[in-house]
Amino acid sequence: MVDPSIDLLPAATRPICVRSIAYLLLLCSTLGAKAVRVTFVDEQQQPQTKTGSIVVEAQDGGIVLLLRDGQLLNLPPQRIRSKKPLADPFRPLSTAELSQQLTSEFGEDFQVVTTQHYVLCTNAGPHYARWCGALLERLMKSLHTHWKSARLKLHKPQFPLTAIVFSNAQQFANYAAKDIGPGSAGVKGYYSIPSNRVVLYDLTERSGQRAQSTAEIVRSVSRAPFNVATVVHEATHQIAFNNGLHVRLADNPLWLTEGMAMYFETPDLKNRAGWRTVGKINPFRIGVFRNFAAQRRGPDSLSSLLSTDQRFTQAETAGDAYAEAWALNYFLIKSRRKEYAQYLRLLQAKQPLDWGGPQQRLAEFQEIFGDLGTLDKQFINYMRRQR
Repeated sequence: MVDPSIDLLPAATRPICVRSIAYLLLLCSTLGAKAVRVTFVDEQQQPQTKTGSIVVEAQDGGIVLLLRDGQLLNLPPQRIRSKKPLADPFRPLSTAELSQQLTSEFGEDFQVVTTQHYVLCTNAGPHYARWCGALLERLMKSLHTHWKSARLKLHKPQFPLTAIVFSNAQQFANYAAKDIGPGSAGVKGYYSIPSNRVVLYDLTERSGQRAQSTAEIVRSVSRAPFNVATVVHEATHQIAFNNGLHVRLADNPLWLTEGMAMYFETPDLKNRAGWRTVGKINPFRIGVFRNFAAQRRGPDSLSSLLSTDQRFTQAETAGDAYAEAWALNYFLIKSRRKEYAQYLRLLQAKQPLDWGGPQQRLAEFQEIFGDLGTLDKQFINYMRRQR
């Protein structure tokens, strides 16, 4: 789940939700070359000083500050005490600096495991952390390879990507409740746009016991491949928001971001690792979509999916919305790949907090893909043939 980033959570439970920032922050600016030191009081009225780069500045003095670890801070003007430009350019934390910061934040019970692109902070043990790291790196490579021929402007992540991996579901749930709110109950992982972190837990843990080798981990996760799909789903969000595929805080429709994550999450039931393939039929999503397709309202259903995110945030419609989003992305990538890449390039060009509204979303989509009625017939006919 994501906080557009946070899948399935009602808007009221999102931490620094895009919409909660948008009403306050009015003027967008590009990343400045110079760093700035900002002193402010936090929500507990304690003084804080952070170095970062101002990515958005409001007419009233409020800012969104990008920190050196990739986190975004939403600071209203009444909490800001001073802003001091620095001579040095903005510089992300190195892997070593981020590792030290996470160790200080989470304490001595946690250890840090690093890979080429990731810093994993975990109390689930080194074996599971290394297995997770290898899975994430494989996904990173697969995602870049998949879009290599689409002429999309992708780049290496600006920051080392942070993954917090707890030793069990209860520790994860306790952290998630504080981080993203009570609506997180029952989820198995999430990616947060504000913190830029993916948060997971050890899927092999049973009654205090966990797998102690890679072979044991593979045997354990193979019994529940959908759990591995959750890890891949959340990691896809994190990669896409860090390699230029999506723009953080921009108007990224959930049908697109969630549908793409589900396209990549597809579990491979024949692979003992639980995941290997990209873009295969998703056995969990297609079943829900087939049931939904029998009573959906044709182009009206497509229009509501494209124009707003409302169906994703309501419990009674979320399951069908996610299934339809997966099916639509699958159909467009497989049969309209050139236009799909063109649509992605359109979204890549959007600026943070530039929210055009439902009609603009529909107009942008139809400009590239054409009439919704015609497309909807092609969509349903195509998905009926999939097995």
